[in-house]
Amino acid sequence: MARQAASIRSALVLANLFASSMCIAIDAAVPGTKVLDAIVIPNADNVRGYLHLPTELPAYPGVYIHWKSSHPDVVSDRPRGRIAAGVVKRPPVDSDAITVNLTACLKDGGYRPLCRQFPVAVQPSVDVAQFSRYAMTNFARSNSNIGQQVYFATSVGNDPTAWVATNDGKAVLNSTKGMHGTRDPVVVRTPEGDRFFLIATDLNVDGVEYGWKGWDWAQSGASRYIEVWESDDLRNWSQQRHVLVSPEEAGMTYAPEAIWDPEIGAFVVFWTSSMYPKGTHYSSDKSDPSGRYPLTGGQTLYSTTRDFVNFSPAKVMTERIGHGTLDPVIIPDGKGYYQRIVSDRNSTGANLTWYGLPCDSEDLYQERARSVLAQPDEWQLVATCITHRTMNTTYAEGPLVFKANPEDLRGKGYYMYADQKWAGSPSGEFMEEQYQPYWTADVGKPDWQPINWTQKPDYNLSLGVIRHGHIWSLTTAEHAAIRGTNLRSINIIPPKRRVYSIGESLDLEGMIVSARYSDGITDDKLFEGYGGYSISGFDPRRKGKQAVKVSYSVVGVTKTASFTVKVKH
Repeated sequence: MARQAASIRSALVLANLFASSMCIAIDAAVPGTKVLDAIVIPNADNVRGYLHLPTELPAYPGVYIHWKSSHPDVVSDRPRGRIAAGVVKRPPVDSDAITVNLTACLKDGGYRPLCRQFPVAVQPSVDVAQFSRYAMTNFARSNSNIGQQVYFATSVGNDPTAWVATNDGKAVLNSTKGMHGTRDPVVVRTPEGDRFFLIATDLNVDGVEYGWKGWDWAQSGASRYIEVWESDDLRNWSQQRHVLVSPEEAGMTYAPEAIWDPEIGAFVVFWTSSMYPKGTHYSSDKSDPSGRYPLTGGQTLYSTTRDFVNFSPAKVMTERIGHGTLDPVIIPDGKGYYQRIVSDRNSTGANLTWYGLPCDSEDLYQERARSVLAQPDEWQLVATCITHRTMNTTYAEGPLVFKANPEDLRGKGYYMYADQKWAGSPSGEFMEEQYQPYWTADVGKPDWQPINWTQKPDYNLSLGVIRHGHIWSLTTAEHAAIRGTNLRSINIIPPKRRVYSIGESLDLEGMIVSARYSDGITDDKLFEGYGGYSISGFDPRRKGKQAVKVSYSVVGVTKTASFTVKVKH
């Protein structure tokens, strides 16, 4: 690597001797061009969020990249505190996309740089419509290759305890990489609102042909990768990405989660790994001096990313000596804290004790801190023994937690689902692990109480046993998109006010927009915004009658309706 970097530096010197402008014409024979050619900006023609602008590439250590933006007010080219360059400020809603030229230059020893330009198309902002539906993703069955894939379900109305499986109960995304199985899927919406990433565990229990060697192996020699897909509409998904995130010392990479951290301007992706000394490996021989025995307790590791293509080297988020952690999930509470719910796992590892005392079972505990990447000792316990206290569970893991939508039938509050075992489990085999929903009015001062499923999704093979996954909020158009249905028509009840004076704004009070779909479902109430309806055709400066158009789109299909207003002096 040192020789390669020196060669690149020499090439830069020679190239710069003949340069007469800032950006040199790139010659493929110059080694430095390999660095520039290796730079890729994902979705450059469709930018909807912050960009990763690398300052150094792992394959070319010692060669540094400097960036210049033609519109730094749209795409920044300098870091700001802890936030790296590449911050994107999208154009206003309904405006045109802006092309920004990003110039990457290789600098060395003060010589004139060798450069390459990357044009990117920054899309206009969106104002996401009010959430009024939910989606869920899970794997359907353990010990089954077909069941360990990505399944989707959509809520019945605005109720996240009533579900219908999509795709006739079959998996929507199937892994063809790594262990050819996925578990614990999570869907993350970007802060801008119009792009989604799905991440999942690379694990196939009993998939011997893909490397399965039993549960000891699964915690000391399993995959160090996560599986990634992305989508802009929840119907059309990218090709699968098999991404290495864990270091060599990690024994597995379980239950990846992600949350946007505004303090660093990036997603924090975190997961559970058991960590072992360097130079060790899984061995079926427990006396092997280089083997990974005894097994160690889980730790929380994390990486940061803006695009789920480029990930920072993993670091430890939480290492609790003498304790084991599993399946953490984090949510902001809207009051200045981040709430984290964790499985208190101590059965994997030697000499581990409970962290969430006084509970004496492997249950969930809740803690809080002021920031996502707070130091381990800054997390304060909020609640312990969450499921055992109310349902006498013997085990719980895989929590998911989310805020209730506006107009949710239970009002304002938060839901949690726990993947648990308890004597009264309604499906599958006796004491079989499965999801149970809970509710609290205040996630910061939680009183988690069990509630009933209204209707479980009928995934193939699940037999009513719903496993580790994720629930997130949707607009009506997103709900239709993930259902796979087509938009047939929309109908409007016009607003009460129909006459205006010059200069007055349009008043939509009393207007109701509804939509009908090919699967027979009708949405009786749409909301204005991205993923809902839009209004056009009204000019408050023009006298006379005007036809105001209402438009609603689902995955490229748009239907319209209109009503008439009059503008007079």
